[in-house]
This record gives sequence, C-alpha cells and structure tokens, in this order.
Amino acid sequence: MQYLRFLVYPAVGSFLGFITNFIAIKLLFRPKKKFIGIQGLLPKRKLEIARRAGDIVNDYLVNSEELRKQIDKNRLEEAVERYIERHGGKILDLPLVGDTLKKLSSTLLIDRDGYFSRKVIEAIIDEDMVSSIVRQKISEFDVGALEKLVKKASGPEIRFILLTGAVVGILIGLAQAFIGL
Repeated sequence: MQYLRFLVYPAVGSFLGFITNFIAIKLLFRPKKKFIGIQGLLPKRKLEIARRAGDIVNDYLVNSEELRKQIDKNRLEEAVERYIERHGGKILDLPLVGDTLKKLSSTLLIDRDGYFSRKVIEAIIDEDMVSSIVRQKISEFDVGALEKLVKKASGPEIRFILLTGAVVGILIGLAQAFIGL
C-alpha cells in the first residue's frame, strides 16, 4: 500500500501541472469582459498589442525601405512595360516611342542602386503606413477571432506548454513520493 503513492503522487502532480498551465493559457484570452477585477490579457491590452505589433512590423519587417529594395530595376522595367502595353494603345506602334517611353519611365523611377527611387517610394508610402495598417487590422479583430488566430499560429507550442506542465507535475509527484519514504 505504501508504494501506491508512487502512482498517485505523479498522477495528481501531472493532472495539477496540466490544469495549471491550461488555466494560465485560458487567462490570456478570458474573461473577455472584466469580471471581479480580472480580464484576459488580449481583451485588456488589445489596442496596446496592436500598436506594438504595428511598430515591430514597421521597424523590423516591412517598411518603405524594404519595399523599395523589393522593387529592383528588372521588376520595375517589366511592370512599366506591361502597363504601357495595356494602356499605351497605338502610340507604342510608332517608331522609337515605346522604347523611349520605357527607358524614360525607368530612368525617372530607378535610383543609382538599381532600386525603386527612394524619393518616389517615400512620396507613395508614408513611413507609418504599414504599422497603421497592422494596428487597424488587429484593432478591428474581434477578441474571439484574435484568439483563434493566436491559437492557430501557436497550436503546437500551446500543446507543448500543456504537456510540459504534466511532465513537471509527474517529476514533482515522484520527488514527493521519494521524500515521503
């Protein structure tokens, strides 16, 4: 009967570790409205999270400089060529007009580095445009939709956190069983 604790303690520890982590993860999203002074992290700080996410995307991922680098000389020349072909009509059939128009437009739009002109891209894309789009999109998300998005993006990690709680609980249960000897 004394050895039964080597099964019971780890089982109880596993259950408690799993449940504790489960509750902690749920508290990230719930309660959606303040209840007894408690509100989930996402519902409570949704606007701040949106602002920070927008700043991170703008500062490190997608900004006007990164967009400029994606539009190199070849891409721009192809885009100008397609545009002229679609909208140029008969004017392109005139001798030298099509090629001159293509070269002129790419000369005006391409800088010395071979990328889209910094002046043109800054005139088109405001530095905060990307971050404001991210902020707006996250702010518009319903908390339930945001919860689904976070869970979809981090599903395996959430399961890992839950299982880690269970494993740590087993280890603590075994340690308690041995200490009791």
